[in-house]
Amino acid sequence: MIVQIAAALLLQGMASDPLVENALQVSGPEGEYTVFFEADGTYTTNIGIAGNWHVDGEEFCVERESGAANCQPLMADLAVGDSWTGQNANGDDVTFTLIARE
Repeated sequence: MIVQIAAALLLQGMASDPLVENALQVSGPEGEYTVFFEADGTYTTNIGIAGNWHVDGEEFCVERESGAANCQPLMADLAVGDSWTGQNANGDDVTFTLIARE
């Protein structure tokens, strides 16, 4: 259920990173959950999924602890409240929304 994630400005020498500073809400056919990316290259969700993330060229990639992995193109200039669509690891269409981290 972990997502392919389109992201912006991910730790490429930037002092601030929207995904690390905030959270990513994911909504799809299996429900809704929140992803928390950390500066050390790890992530967790509010539903118990965890793994690692990294930037590979112009793609943002995630890998679950289970080994499932996905990449999507980076997106520029994301701000809290921005939404876009993509696919999760199951190939389902999902909506991503950048939200403030609580």
